[in-house]
Amino acid sequence: MVYQIGICDDENSTCSELENMLKDYSKISGLDIQINIWYSAESFMRDVPTKVKIDLLFLDIEMPGKNGVHVGEYIRNDMKNETMHIIYVSSKTNYAMELFKVHPYDFIVKPIERDKVINNVSKLLELDEHDNRYFTYEYNKIKNKIHFGDIVYFESDRKHIKIICSDGTNKEFVGKISEIIENLPFSFALVAQSFVINLRHISLCKKDSCIMDNGDCISIGRKYKNTFNIKMIEYNKCVCGGGVTDDSN
Repeated sequence: MVYQIGICDDENSTCSELENMLKDYSKISGLDIQINIWYSAESFMRDVPTKVKIDLLFLDIEMPGKNGVHVGEYIRNDMKNETMHIIYVSSKTNYAMELFKVHPYDFIVKPIERDKVINNVSKLLELDEHDNRYFTYEYNKIKNKIHFGDIVYFESDRKHIKIICSDGTNKEFVGKISEIIENLPFSFALVAQSFVINLRHISLCKKDSCIMDNGDCISIGRKYKNTFNIKMIEYNKCVCGGGVTDDSN
């Protein structure tokens, strides 16, 4: 498998530095990596939807014209792509709230530390190697899989579980919430007996509910509130120090 890694930065020196680090990692790991470089947001937005499917993008924030925040929003909102991992690279650290909306994997502060780049790439690509980015289920004796990033939430109705997807479709299979919760990534949280939500798809947190980015309102059960609040705090620490909009007060 060839992994497509993108670099979008208006500084030639940063692009060259990242490219060399990625080439070194490819030699060490033995993984086949194709590196794609764009020197502006506009060129990236022009090429990516039709020419190449990027697995991981190193994205600068402050660039002439459209910035990295615009690019992230374009990827998530216009391209409807939740599977592309985004790592922001910038000397500025005051964009946390804006960046949270596009669910970045990490934020690297310039000057770039080689170890941080290699560690991030290693975790992401080796995770892909083990195919842990997908939720697998069986329906009508047919095995299916769906990317975790495309799942907004799970809803249980007795012996059936419905998967609500970000593209507006629903999937269904026979099972129980208790049987799947332990195998879900950290970004999923049990908020009621019948609901498991993907924290990446929360638009707004209220006192007793969450508004998901597809518009659905999911109530938080009383006995699940404390666990959910702790989970949100831990999750937010992993996402550039940001947080979803909190309207609980």
